[in-house]
Amino acid sequence: FPMRSSKYLHNPLISGTLLLTVAGFLTKIIGFFYRIFLSRVFQDEGLGIIGLIAPVSMLVHSICSAGLQNAITKYVAASKEHESESCSYLFSGIAISLSLTVILSVCIFTNADTIAAVLIHESRTAPLLRILALSFPMASVHTCLNGYFYGWQKAGIPSWSIIIEQCFRVLSVYLLFRIYLLRGITMPLSGAAIGLFAGECASAVFSSFMLWIQTLNKKFSTDSALFSFSKCLELTKLAFPLSLNRICLSLFATVETFQLPKQLMASGLNSAQALSIYGVFSGMAFPLIMFPCALTGSAATLLLPSISQAQAKGNTNQIKKAAFMTIILCFLLGFGCMFFLLTFANVIGSLLFQSQEASAQIRALSFACPFLYLSGMLSSILHGLGKTGITFLFSLISIVIRLFFVMYIVPLLGMNGYFYGILCSQICLDFLLIVALRHNIIYN
Repeated sequence: FPMRSSKYLHNPLISGTLLLTVAGFLTKIIGFFYRIFLSRVFQDEGLGIIGLIAPVSMLVHSICSAGLQNAITKYVAASKEHESESCSYLFSGIAISLSLTVILSVCIFTNADTIAAVLIHESRTAPLLRILALSFPMASVHTCLNGYFYGWQKAGIPSWSIIIEQCFRVLSVYLLFRIYLLRGITMPLSGAAIGLFAGECASAVFSSFMLWIQTLNKKFSTDSALFSFSKCLELTKLAFPLSLNRICLSLFATVETFQLPKQLMASGLNSAQALSIYGVFSGMAFPLIMFPCALTGSAATLLLPSISQAQAKGNTNQIKKAAFMTIILCFLLGFGCMFFLLTFANVIGSLLFQSQEASAQIRALSFACPFLYLSGMLSSILHGLGKTGITFLFSLISIVIRLFFVMYIVPLLGMNGYFYGILCSQICLDFLLIVALRHNIIYN
């Protein structure tokens, strides 16, 4: 038994998943205390305003680096025997990502007031957007470097970078809070955005340093230049459908986020009440529901190169086993979390957030747990098989369903209408993904 355990722990997928899971749980635990701290400093309405800038960050990430990270991971995993070639894929990806990021950062920084007033409909987000724009280049570099290390199945470095990012974010905001407190001034909302900037800078510097350590004293072949237009084209070809997927989803999610407080007001709430309810959702209830994604997200990230390698070797049985085990384990995890949250929703909401609204939202969201945790894993398997277009189509269908509920059901039922939309969209998404996997694995 010890020999078998040692064998499993030396498996890159298992050991990498464990590392990312530990890092994910640590950052989520830190994040919980951080969100509790923010709820004390800014109250529910302030959390709602901070939550309104998240779609902007997600949209920029989708355009500039999300698809490229997966593309870098796939090509680095396939070229591990030639380290110079894998580094060429990395730096070519960074060049693409930074070029896009700088353009978008300048646009957002110079037009923050217009974006806040016209698109977000909340002028208080303008200072946050300007600070956020400064963090985008560092975030792009960090994302590309993570893709490189995932391709090498060295999950320890991205794991530490996640922890460092979260620690610097929390510490910087706490130090700002103490400085404002000593001066007898209330800390502005922009303090939270400064924390995001500090975290991205710290993680990017750490990942860059680890890349330098890994490549130190290694001889590279002169056949592969660090930057290659041909590799840029390869990366773009694979990343484009992934990025298009993320961009479309981010655009719909942006509309969803901006429309949700507005539709809550249409249900009979005033502006402060709508922002407060959205603040509880974005800052308390939903992060708690997504806590187990520290496990599923880690496994999904490392499944991609493993599935890619299995496909390259024609090992269909390995892919089948991964798909079947994924479905079984995610459902077990999801139903376990659902029953736990249904039982202890009141205790969790009162103890952690001192909010009855948080308890009610946690209870309502718990029914979506089995389906929320499964979709990321199934999508990662399909990405590893190169079926990025299928996941794009299915994800688009899912978010359109959710947006329909926001626009037409939330004004009638309030926040409960949004929870119904989340549940229906996730069930539909998982069903479509399972059908696609069954077709591509069994019949092909």
